[in-house]
Amino acid sequence: MNPLGKDSLAGTRQRTASIDSRSSSEYWWVPGSLAIYFIVQAAIRIAISSSLRIDEAQQFLVGQWLAWGYDAQPPLYNWIQYGVFEIFGTSVASLVIVKNLLLFLVYLAYYELLRLLVADKRLAAVGTLSLLTMPQMFWQAQRDLTHTVGTLLAVLMLIYFVVVTIRRPTIISYALIGLWGGLGMLTKYNFALVIGSVLVATFFHPIGRKRLLDWRLLLTLAIAVLVFLPHAIWMVSNMDRVLTTTVQTMSEQGAGGKLSDIGFGLLELIKTSVAIIAPTSVIFLLFFRQSFLRSLRARSQWSDFVGRILLSTVAILLVLILVITLTEFRDRWLLPFLFLLPAYFCLKLDAAGQQSQADIKKFLYVPIVMMIALPLIIAGGVLFARFFHSYEHLNAPYATFVDRVVTAEGKQPSAVVTTTWLKAGNLRVNMPHTSVISTEYPASDLSRQVIGDGPVLLVWNERDGHQSTMPNALNLWLTSKFGTAAELPQQQDIALPYYYGKEPDRYHFGYAWYYSKPN
Repeated sequence: MNPLGKDSLAGTRQRTASIDSRSSSEYWWVPGSLAIYFIVQAAIRIAISSSLRIDEAQQFLVGQWLAWGYDAQPPLYNWIQYGVFEIFGTSVASLVIVKNLLLFLVYLAYYELLRLLVADKRLAAVGTLSLLTMPQMFWQAQRDLTHTVGTLLAVLMLIYFVVVTIRRPTIISYALIGLWGGLGMLTKYNFALVIGSVLVATFFHPIGRKRLLDWRLLLTLAIAVLVFLPHAIWMVSNMDRVLTTTVQTMSEQGAGGKLSDIGFGLLELIKTSVAIIAPTSVIFLLFFRQSFLRSLRARSQWSDFVGRILLSTVAILLVLILVITLTEFRDRWLLPFLFLLPAYFCLKLDAAGQQSQADIKKFLYVPIVMMIALPLIIAGGVLFARFFHSYEHLNAPYATFVDRVVTAEGKQPSAVVTTTWLKAGNLRVNMPHTSVISTEYPASDLSRQVIGDGPVLLVWNERDGHQSTMPNALNLWLTSKFGTAAELPQQQDIALPYYYGKEPDRYHFGYAWYYSKPN
């Protein structure tokens, strides 16, 4: 071989490495800007309202106790939130900081995973920031989701350590796969599909197959089982609350016949998937144009790896539609699989070769604008609801209600009883030292002895602007605790202005104080 050829090849490699290093250093701001973004989101959320949305309220209700399981969702997020409440206090700030910290870790893990997989490190920034083009990531995950956020992080960490193990296996890397596999199963049960898809992708990887035959895989399995086992034992004894509820929820739109239900399930899978991936796909196409279309034909071992994860997931979902006749696919259920699509696109672009710096910079304007606009839009939905007379949960004046009613009575209740966990969580965040019971959630109930002889505050409300009577569920709760001879308390109503509301809009609270007769 011509020595000059060697020098030329070495020079090319050095120049490529220099370009990669320089392009990587140009995007040092990505993790920092994301950290600032989530700090701003957290600060705005804490500042605008002490009221809660539905998923937030659940954390305050179940955060009253520690258990191996709670409902049809695994308990890891509840455990984390419980611990933070115990250390830092039961407050909106404790809830919001946990949520935004986990979201930041999701984006950071996405960034680090892509840096591990792509040669052109600029694409790690593109893939990570393009998550802000997925509505379920920039809107739902920020506003509503809890358990799913933990699942997103577990998916990324599992794939990260699988890649590390394929490249350079160690006992620690195998152990970490097991740890994140077990933790993932404690975030959402659909994480089992991720494990199955990653196994398939690893099996078809030229080196991954050898890693599956390594004796250290037994360590992976042992750790995963040990992490999940305590909850699994609880799950077996509460199967009706877990699998039955989940399957019913995902089959509730069935039309009746087996074939029609299968067709309905396929249609729902397609519609929900398109709703998640369409905006991001269109933006990649608009900004990378022909380069993006050409990249779809390019391949690398890691684009194939992530592609097989996505393809295997689709295959498993199709089997579930055919066998269990699933008909309902909510976007939060599919998000832990489909949020890998931007990473797949970037791996395809990476396989196609160096991308235009101009195209990348133009693309990044979109997520940067989103990072500036989104906190303002999310806050605006609460602050300017008055102009549309369309209020959301954060506008409901729970703190005002507690101040007015408890102050007027002059006594703290020994327990507060309401119906839905939305009401229960909102009452507890404003009465953190009082036990709150939801008739919708029997596990929150207390015995007559624990409640004691203090007054019980019963609360219900309507959002249609009208006074309402006490729901039958609260009547039944009273008689179950204090006997059929219990005298029903006087019902009262208070109409309070919404937070950031407009006259004459009012939110009605129905309530009653019940004083038991001493035993």
